[in-house]
Amino acid sequence: MTRTTLCTAAQVLQTAGYNNIDEVGGSEIVDEFIEEAEGEVSGDWGDPIKKSNFILDGTQTKYEFRNDNKKTYRIDLMLIREDDNSRRVYTEVASGDSPSEADQTYSKDFEFNTITFASETVNTWNGSRVEITYLPSAFHHLVRLKAALSTIDKTNVMNAEEGMPAIAIRLMSRVKRLEKSQSDAVAVGSEDEKCYDETLGETIPQIRFRTY
Repeated sequence: MTRTTLCTAAQVLQTAGYNNIDEVGGSEIVDEFIEEAEGEVSGDWGDPIKKSNFILDGTQTKYEFRNDNKKTYRIDLMLIREDDNSRRVYTEVASGDSPSEADQTYSKDFEFNTITFASETVNTWNGSRVEITYLPSAFHHLVRLKAALSTIDKTNVMNAEEGMPAIAIRLMSRVKRLEKSQSDAVAVGSEDEKCYDETLGETIPQIRFRTY
């Protein structure tokens, strides 16, 4: 799987308050700041791209892929692990359509961090493991904010401006709030570690939508 950046240059420009990439010296500079911010976030919090897994139950089509009630920015990969260990990859269904096993699609609801499969999918793959790779919103925003701050700082130097702009002060405050709110999803030696695997990520018990 090709890894994508945690935010885009356009998003960094918007956060920093610029309208044109030329105002900050070009896209290469912003891309460099994004890469630096990703490295910083990874160093502080581990890999920002998280993994989880659960087992399909033929009696239900809706599943939680995380249970911490925190916001998700995007899903990067959704697959069902077949009996021979091969990967059956599913993609998000087009807006307005329903999930389909024939098209290997699912739908998502980030308000509740759930995904929904077609009935045929859960019946066909009952008992199989679903593996998900996703990006929490907090890490997206941390990278975006840090890259925006670097962009503002670079532009101030280019323009020989003194002092810290008000927007930079606001962004720094947001960074501090986000960093304070973060903690490792699974701490080594914690009770939660029993549900964690380095390869598969966190195993999510399906409690909220279980059918009895």
